[in-house]
Amino acid sequence: MSKENIIDYKEEAALAVAEEKKAKTQPEEGVYIHKFEKPFTYNNNTVTELTFDWDALTGGDYDAIEEELVRKGITLVLPEYTGSFLAHMAVRSCTTRNANGLRFVDREFLRAMPIRDYKALLGKARSFLLRRGSM
Repeated sequence: MSKENIIDYKEEAALAVAEEKKAKTQPEEGVYIHKFEKPFTYNNNTVTELTFDWDALTGGDYDAIEEELVRKGITLVLPEYTGSFLAHMAVRSCTTRNANGLRFVDREFLRAMPIRDYKALLGKARSFLLRRGSM
């Protein structure tokens, strides 16, 4: 392992500890509304905000996400720090629907989001798990 990789891991670990402390001091938020700076369009769906109801998720959702990722060959050591797990969690908790009442936010929708929005969303999902004392 190179010296650069060791530094990266140390920085990631320090960031994770800081995020966990911050998450535990913030008030509970079972519902998160993500507001975009400018309207975001993907597959003919334009949104200015998305709503995520973390509290609506169940143990069955957790297991289903974990099983799907394992089938794809993704090993989960700490799901709250795994972007794929957090993104799947966000997809399952998104309550925003299109004009026909259909779910349109999927993994590809999230991947197409601007990186700033994507990282903010994953950070909120992570904070929710950490505040709940999971894992």
